[in-house]
Order: sequence, then structure tokens, then C-alpha cells
Amino acid sequence: MSVSTGERNFPLYTKSGYREIITKAVCGSAKKFFRYSQQFATLDGSPATQILGTSITQMRLKDPEIEADGDKIGVRVNGIFEAHIWYAYNGGKSTDLLRQAIHFEEVVPITEYDGQVLSITDAKGILIKPPQTQEASVTGEGKIKIDFELGVYVEVVGETKILVKVVSPEDIH
Repeated sequence: MSVSTGERNFPLYTKSGYREIITKAVCGSAKKFFRYSQQFATLDGSPATQILGTSITQMRLKDPEIEADGDKIGVRVNGIFEAHIWYAYNGGKSTDLLRQAIHFEEVVPITEYDGQVLSITDAKGILIKPPQTQEASVTGEGKIKIDFELGVYVEVVGETKILVKVVSPEDIH
């Protein structure tokens, strides 16, 4: 039985009353908070005696990448931000500002994942907590130690099938 382009006979296309549609959808997501600890030497090598302040600027998150290992899926996120550290040295008589780029890279395991995905097409990542200094201190060797924390949310987008019930116009009335 053929159908011309001007006619539509719904039962011909929906033998069971349902239709499969292939679409792109978020098939998995996760969020994770990371803590980093970095040590820095002062600019002139003099031991720091006190941390006077810190600031984080220029946060950039790169495009995330999918990591698959068997049935485990993760999203690799990486980026860079700049730490500005104002510190005292020379017994508190002098101060200086240290500016340091911090690179980070982590794999966020996808905890909520729909296994009915036909193919994974994309990953998305957003910053849900910008990098913040959690603690700043001077080590016994006079180096500056800073603990940072940041949070990311990731999504895996894939092609998946959805099943929809098809209703003919006669069934609506």
C-alpha cells in the first residue's frame, strides 16, 4: 500500500500506536568540587613572613572531553586561572605581589548516566563555584602555600531513542 504525499494515513506509520524518535539529549551529568594545594617561591627568593591577601582572576575553562573506560564514562575538564598573592617579607618591612598561573585538570565521573544512548556526541562543562582561596599560609621554608577550591558541573549529550504515543486526529475529539 502506498501513500501519496497529499494523503496521510496514521495507522500505516504506527502499527503499535507508538513511534521511536532519535534525538539528542542530556544522557548523563555530574558535579564535583576540587581542592588544589600549590606552593610558590617568592619573587626574589627571600622567605615570606606573612600573607597579606589573595585574589583569583582570569578563570578560563577549556572545552571538556569525554573519557570512556568500558562502561564507565567521565568528562575531562581543564582550565587555567591566575592567583595574585600579596605577601610580606624581610621581617614585614617589605611587600610584593606574586602573580602565578594555575593549571588544573580533572576527570569528573558521570554518576547519573542513561545507558540507552546510541552514541555520545558532546560534553559540556560549566563552573558552578569559581576558584576561591580556602587557606593561605607560609611554610617553614618561607614559601607561600595556597589551597584553592573550585566546582564544575558536566553533562554528556548523546543520541538516544524516545518512544512517543501517536494519536490520530480522530482520537483527539
